[in-house]
Amino acid sequence: MKIPPLRLGSLPPIRISGGTLATLLILAVVVHPVISLSGAVGPGGAIVVSLGIALFMIVSVLVHELAHALTARLFGATVDHIALTLWGGHTQYRAERMGGVPSMVISLAGPASNLLLAALCTGLATLTRTDDGTSVAALFWGYSAWLNVALAVFNLLPGLPMDGGRALESLLGTVLRSRITGTRITAWLGRAIAVAVVIWPLWRMWGRDSVGTGSMLTLVWALLIAGMLWQGASRALEAANLEHRIQHLDARKLARPVVAVPADLPLDRLLDGLRERAQPGSTPDLEAVVVLEQGPPLRVYRIDPSAVASVPAGQRGNVPVSAVAAPLGEVGELAAGLNGSQMVTAMLARPHPLYFVREQTGAVVGVIKSADVNAVLRGR
Repeated sequence: MKIPPLRLGSLPPIRISGGTLATLLILAVVVHPVISLSGAVGPGGAIVVSLGIALFMIVSVLVHELAHALTARLFGATVDHIALTLWGGHTQYRAERMGGVPSMVISLAGPASNLLLAALCTGLATLTRTDDGTSVAALFWGYSAWLNVALAVFNLLPGLPMDGGRALESLLGTVLRSRITGTRITAWLGRAIAVAVVIWPLWRMWGRDSVGTGSMLTLVWALLIAGMLWQGASRALEAANLEHRIQHLDARKLARPVVAVPADLPLDRLLDGLRERAQPGSTPDLEAVVVLEQGPPLRVYRIDPSAVASVPAGQRGNVPVSAVAAPLGEVGELAAGLNGSQMVTAMLARPHPLYFVREQTGAVVGVIKSADVNAVLRGR
């Protein structure tokens, strides 16, 4: 179910997915047994209070994400949107440059807001508590305080994709002077936490004569959360590996050597030059030859061996290489000194299937295929 994003004044758009309703119902089902056993309300009232607590927790998640968004804005980031999903929520923001300390503060702002809500709820529970302890309001605020503490503690766990993991990622990146290393460490910690989330309810169920509906529901919820955590940690790990591969891109090293010749070069001179370069007894390597027709735009041709063979030996001095070449179309150009993200940016700015790599002097180092770069980025 797609719900239009809410727009509240200067706040970023708030996207509420259909999964939020499922979260609301699951939270109400989990809370309901405790509310029923309290004796403060009857069966119907327990359902209403359980739904109320679940709804307040959705609001608490929204406050959590708003804390991220507003703090990110304070540090100059652009907040795209806030999303409430089956798994809680997330805040999407962009920043050209973000230091380790600002990143940590943004990450910790969410759990801090939940601890503040927990303190507020505790105060309200104290104010509404009756002598016999049967106040519905005190029950509502007390349980909401406990859930906000649980939400804050869970998010502070030191593994991606939780907020505590993002804060630790920024800290390790600053201390180790390698953001990629920080991401890898916290991603693996996130995977370990995902496993622990499943082991915990299984351990509690171990040795029991019977397993209730609540325990089974808790296990199912734990499996869903663990899956989300594992997936988030895996995505972070993949992103770190991709960034590592990007950092090691080098145009000069990736370039395939070629012999670049002008379009008007006589065919016999090309063949003589290739024979001089070739090993004794071997045939000229026409596959390594490209013919350049200066532009703009620069046009590139590849020698057709069958066309070369059809030219009589006595006439090759009068035939330009362009006459025996097939067009490759327009190609891009890259400076030989480009590397890392600069190289990726240059290729994305002017996409081509093939790029010539040139030195500052204009000399051709070789060619790079976009497919080859994509293969490197995929780890192949």
